Amino acid sequence: MAAGLAILTELIIPQEGDNQDLTVLISLFVIIVGFMIVSGWSLGRPLYYIIGWIDRLANGTYADSDAEQKIYASKEKKLKRPYHLYKELIIQLHTLSDVLEKSKQDRIQLDEMKREWIAGISHDLKTPLTYIKGYSSMMLSPQYDWTTEEKTKFLMEIEQKADHMQDLIGDLNLSFRLDEQQTPLKWEQTDLIEFVRRIVADVTNDPRAAGYNLSLETTGSHIETMLDVKLLQRALHNLILNAILHNPPGTNVTIHILQDTHLHIVIADDGKGMSEEGVDRLFDKYYRGTSTDILSEGTGLGMAIARQLVLAHGGDINVTSRLNEGTSISVTLPLHN
Repeated sequence: MAAGLAILTELIIPQEGDNQDLTVLISLFVIIVGFMIVSGWSLGRPLYYIIGWIDRLANGTYADSDAEQKIYASKEKKLKRPYHLYKELIIQLHTLSDVLEKSKQDRIQLDEMKREWIAGISHDLKTPLTYIKGYSSMMLSPQYDWTTEEKTKFLMEIEQKADHMQDLIGDLNLSFRLDEQQTPLKWEQTDLIEFVRRIVADVTNDPRAAGYNLSLETTGSHIETMLDVKLLQRALHNLILNAILHNPPGTNVTIHILQDTHLHIVIADDGKGMSEEGVDRLFDKYYRGTSTDILSEGTGLGMAIARQLVLAHGGDINVTSRLNEGTSISVTLPLHN
């Protein structure tokens, strides 16, 4: 056995001399080249994978690919040894992929909401136009001799539908101006408590508020502050009316006014409440969701406009809600002395 190994060694490794030196050099070269190939593959494979990942992101493919599973050694998501050097980069790419995928889904959802919103707005504008055209045609028809009482009734209907269209167009115009920050505030010194009391009285007298219990609670009788009366009235009116429109009759709606380092106007109801998704999307433009079975009317911009107007006053707005327990909307404004 030993003799055989000796003979094999002599055949592979020549005797001393030039041939032996050449063989050693060639062997060393082969070893170095082999090491470089193995090392290059170990280092280059993760880079090739990362470049491919970035390329997929650039082409709009954000979901995990099948190739991703190959970089892990086990189901516990432990990276294989060659990928350890790029661990932080891989984590950041994962985060970026998740963010881009969520943004893509949100964009798809927003586009769908816009399409539904446009269809709703078209319907809301078409409906009063149909009434106006119908009543106008009836009054102008030579076939009938309408009484004064009937004409008055027709004109009242036309005026009501025209007012509805004016409100819709006003919402659209105001929303676009707020987006472009083209609505400067006209600051006035105002008694906040009396200001809110008038808004509550106005909503109470709205026919849609019949059967609802509205009340105002405050810790003081007089709070002077600076605000844009017209725009903030629009915001608070939208918020209070929203508590009416999206809750069943008999719901109690209470408006609280509090003062500490800021001014707080809290609109709380004990109605049906909202889901987590409803709370998250409440101030989104084009969202016309409702917690009741009543078909939503309006532009779907009322709550978004309310939030924009509160923010324009340097304030903030927050919502908390529980299904079947109620909703609370808190408006916080800076205290102007």
